[in-house]
Amino acid sequence: MSKHQYFLLYLLKKTMNIKIFSPIFLSSLLAFSCALPHQVLAESTPKGREGLPGRRIGGGTRGGCSLNSGQLTALIPENNLGLTQTARPKLFFYLPSTSTSKLIEFVLQDENGNVIYEKNFTTTGNKGIININLSDLASTPALSVGKNYHWFVSIICNPQRREHDIAVDGWIKRVTLDARTAQILKRAKPIDQVNFYVNQGLWQDAIATLAQLRDKQPNNSQLWATWSQLLSSVKLDAIAKEPLLNIESQPKQLSKLK
Repeated sequence: MSKHQYFLLYLLKKTMNIKIFSPIFLSSLLAFSCALPHQVLAESTPKGREGLPGRRIGGGTRGGCSLNSGQLTALIPENNLGLTQTARPKLFFYLPSTSTSKLIEFVLQDENGNVIYEKNFTTTGNKGIININLSDLASTPALSVGKNYHWFVSIICNPQRREHDIAVDGWIKRVTLDARTAQILKRAKPIDQVNFYVNQGLWQDAIATLAQLRDKQPNNSQLWATWSQLLSSVKLDAIAKEPLLNIESQPKQLSKLK
């Protein structure tokens, strides 16, 4: 490891407990990151101290469901909490293949248990990683800064027997960066933005940005390696090679806001 790499890791360790990086530090970080292998930054992902109860891996076969390629899995850290600076972020999930198409339900609740967003869609039965985009409707309420939101994703095996659902649940929380830092970050290259998000603990932004890069450059081996290492950092190696599926173009069967 070079002196520059050691210096960067030293700075990260010294600042891991700081919620907002200064513009000067961010400029240095982005300058160093341009010359560093992406895996070095991925390995230095700070583990959030805050955690909430949840279930990021669903059960196996239930009544009415036959899962052929693994388990329903939420692409989130082990503490079940994903941080974001985005008002209407994307959330990512792995859907195993099923013998027939299945109805998927997504529900987002506020801290008081009130449903603020709900969406149902039908899978094709193919396996892969999907994203649920909270900005797909202009009227979707923005996440409030500093509040925890509870989400649920369910494979509905039998609409008449919801106790047979295969489900995962977790949390998302919006945080802020200072204005100058946000502007510097906005001007950075997307891959450098990924590095920054990773080192800041902004999991949702890191995975969303990297997924977008992979979608645009599906044959880029470096992006594949970075993606694999990012998932490995939260012990999701088993699904690192699964394809990205686009559900945003599918017709919405239900979109509900309160």
